[in-house]
Amino acid sequence: MNNDTAQGILLIVILLICLALILVPFALFFGYVVFQSSKRKRIRERMLTTHRELVDNRPWLPARYASQPRYDSWFKIFPWEGAGILVLAPGSVLFLGETNSGAPVNMQFAPAVSAINWIGKSPFPNGAVSWFSFTIANRIEYFSSETGVFVFGSHRSTKELFDESNKSFSGG
Repeated sequence: MNNDTAQGILLIVILLICLALILVPFALFFGYVVFQSSKRKRIRERMLTTHRELVDNRPWLPARYASQPRYDSWFKIFPWEGAGILVLAPGSVLFLGETNSGAPVNMQFAPAVSAINWIGKSPFPNGAVSWFSFTIANRIEYFSSETGVFVFGSHRSTKELFDESNKSFSGG
C-alpha cells in the first residue's frame, strides 16, 4: 500500500465521520418527533376512552394545546405542550387533554365567559404552525390542529378546526 492509497482511505474515513456527525443528530431529532407524535395519539385515545360519556355521539376534533406561558416562551423545541380533543356541542366547546408530562387539561369554553380568536401563523417563536385561542378572564389557551408527525398543512387544518369550533361555540 503506497502513500496515495493510505491518504485516500483516510480521506474517505474522515468524510464518513463528518457525514455521521451531520446525520446522527438529524436522525435522533426525527426519532424524537415520531415519538412525540405517537405520544399525542395515545393521549387522544386515552381521552376518548376515559371521557366516553362526555364525548358520547358529539363530534370531536384532535388538537394540540399550549398554555399562555408556553405560547409566549422563547425557548422551546415544540410550541405545544400537550394534546387532546375538542368536543363540539351547541353553545360550547370542551377540551379534554393532557400535557406531555401527563397533567390533565380539561376546559369548557362558552360564549358567556370566553371568546374565540383566530391568530393564524406566528412563526417565531411558535414555528410554522397556525393557532387560534380561547380567552377566559385573564388567561388565553391556544390550540392548533393535529397534523401528525409533520406540521406542514397546519394552516388549512387549523382554520377548519377554528371554523368548526367557532360554529359550535356560537351555537350553530
